[in-house]
Amino acid sequence: MTTTNLLESITPLQLTIWEKVNTDLFAKTLAELMHEQVALPQISSEDADGLIHFRLTTDHGNIYYTFSAYPRLLDYWHILKPSIQKHENGIVKPATDVPAFFTEVQQTFGLNSFTLAHYIEEILHTLYADAFIQSKGRMAVGILAEADYQTIEHQMEGHPWIIVNKGRLDFNQDDYLNYAPEAKQNTRLMWIAVHQSRAAFKAVEEINEQEFFEDELGKEKIITFNNYLSAKGLVPSDYLFMPVHEWQWNNKLLILFAADIAGQLLVPLEFGDDLYSPQQSIRTFYNLSHPDKHYVKTAISILNTGTVRGLPPKQLAIAPRLTAWLKSVLLTDAYLQDLGLVLLGEVATIGYLHPNYTGIIDPPFQYNEYLGVLWRESPGKFLRPGEKLMTMASLLYVDDTGKSLIQELIERSGLRAEEWLMTYLNAYLKPLLHIYYQHAVCVNPHGENVILIMENYVPVRIVLKDFAGDILLNEEAQAKLPKDFSENMILSSNPENVPLVILIGVFEAYFRYLGDLFHTTVGYPEKSFWKCVYNVIEVYQETHPELNAKFERYNLFVPHFKRLNINSQRLFNGYKETTGFARSFKSGQLSNPLTLFRTAGTASLKEN
Repeated sequence: MTTTNLLESITPLQLTIWEKVNTDLFAKTLAELMHEQVALPQISSEDADGLIHFRLTTDHGNIYYTFSAYPRLLDYWHILKPSIQKHENGIVKPATDVPAFFTEVQQTFGLNSFTLAHYIEEILHTLYADAFIQSKGRMAVGILAEADYQTIEHQMEGHPWIIVNKGRLDFNQDDYLNYAPEAKQNTRLMWIAVHQSRAAFKAVEEINEQEFFEDELGKEKIITFNNYLSAKGLVPSDYLFMPVHEWQWNNKLLILFAADIAGQLLVPLEFGDDLYSPQQSIRTFYNLSHPDKHYVKTAISILNTGTVRGLPPKQLAIAPRLTAWLKSVLLTDAYLQDLGLVLLGEVATIGYLHPNYTGIIDPPFQYNEYLGVLWRESPGKFLRPGEKLMTMASLLYVDDTGKSLIQELIERSGLRAEEWLMTYLNAYLKPLLHIYYQHAVCVNPHGENVILIMENYVPVRIVLKDFAGDILLNEEAQAKLPKDFSENMILSSNPENVPLVILIGVFEAYFRYLGDLFHTTVGYPEKSFWKCVYNVIEVYQETHPELNAKFERYNLFVPHFKRLNINSQRLFNGYKETTGFARSFKSGQLSNPLTLFRTAGTASLKEN
C-alpha cells in the first residue's frame, strides 16, 4: 500500500460522516428490533398527532436511550433520527455509536458473547460501506430518475430489512474498492478450463454449447484457450471454459483446489475481453461491453446478508430445466402475457465438484459451493420502444434532502399519487398473485429480485429473476414438478396454509417500507396505500372466480400472520455452521392491514 492509498482508505472516516451513518443505522436498528420484538422500549408520552416518545433501558443503570417514532402498520415504526439520544451519567448527547449500543444491551437482549463479537464486525463493515457511500456523494433523486439502469443499480444501499446489510466478512479494503458495487469499479472476469470429469455444463435445449461459448468469449479467444491447453499436452475437448470471480480465485480456489490445479483438472487461462459491472448482489455481473449478453453469476465465498455467497451445485444442475419449466408454464399463460411479465431465464450453468468435500457426509454447505457459474438472460432485449429499466429496490431511495425517488417519479409522470400507485400495483402485485394462485409457485419478489420496466416514469410491467436459488415450493407445486426438481429446491414451510409468500415476501418485506415512504415523503396516507393494495387483490379475485377454492384455502385476508425474524436469526442463532442455508424463524403475530378494509366492507354489506 502506498501513502496515497493509505490516505484514500480513510477518506470516508470523517467524524461528521461517521456520526451520520451511525445515526441512520441506529434508526434502522431500532425500527427492525422493535418490529421483531427484540427491543421493547417503554412509552414515556404520546403527542396529539400520534408521535410516541420512548425510553429504552440497557444493562447499565446509568445508561439509557430516548427517541420518538410514529407508529405504522405491520408493527413498523418511523423513527425520527434527530430524536435518538443517549443518556449517560446525566449527560445527554446524540446516539452515534451503534456497536456500543449492542454491547450495552447484551444482557437485556440475551446475546451470546461470541455471536455479539461477530455481529459487531458485520456492523462495522456495514458502517464503513455507508461512510464510503456518503463520502462519494449520494445522487439526488432528480438525477436518479433520469439515470440508466446500471447507474441506479450502483446507488442502492443494501437490503432494507437486514441491519447488517453490507457485512461482507472476509473483504479487506482493496477487495471493497475492487468489487463492491458502490465502488463502481468495472472488471474483467478470469477464465479457467475445468475437466469434464469434475464439471458439467447444463443448458436449456435451444442453446448449442459451442455457439454459446463463441458468443460469450469470441471465436478468437476460444482458439487461444484451446491452443494453450494443447501446448500443455491436454485435449481441449475434455475441458469446459468457465469464468470465476478474481476474489474467489485468490482467496479460495488457488489453495483449496491446489491438487486439481497441479493435476491439470483445473487450468487457469486469462482474463476475458468483456468489461463487467458488479450488481447489488456483488457476485452477479452485467456485461457492459455487450449489454445483450448474459449476466454472469459467480461464487464469492464471503458472508453477506446472512449467508456465504457460494453457488449450490444441486441448484446449478437444475437451473436451466427449471427455467424451461417456468417459462413453459408462465409464459403460455394469457393473463401473465397480457400483463407483460418477463422472466430472466437462467439458461446455462457449470458446477464443479471438489472430490474431498463431496466425500464428506453433510459438510457445512459453503464447502460444496466454491466453484460454479450461472448465466442469466439480460433484461434489455425484452424492452419495447420508450421503456427503460429500474431495480425495484430503488423505490425505497431517499436522497440527502429527504426527497424520495417515488415522489420525484410521481411528479415527473404528471399522475396523481394514487394513479401512479395503482399502476405500479397492477404491474407488480397482479403477476405475483396469479403465479401463486394459478400455478402454485412462490417466487421471492423482494426489491433486488424484481426489475421494473418504466414508461414515462411509471412502472408498467416487471421482470422476475433468481429462480433456482429463491423459488419456494408449496405442496401443490411439488406435486407438479419432477422429483429431482423438488428434491433440489427449497420447500416452503407453510403449515398455516396462508400465502406467506405474499404476506411476508411482499407485505412485510417491502410494502411496510413503501407505505411509510408514501405517507412520509409523498403525503399519501399509509392507510390509503393499503386500501389500494386491497383493491388490486379484490379486483384480481373477482376476475378469477375459478380460483375461489384456492383463495379460501390460501386466504390473504387472515386477521394475523406470523412475522419473519430475519435479524433475530443472526442475533440469537449465532454464526455456527450449518449443512444448509440458515432459514429465519417465524414468531408472534402481525395484524394484516387488509382486514382494515375487509371488516369495513363486510360491515357495510350487513347494514345495507
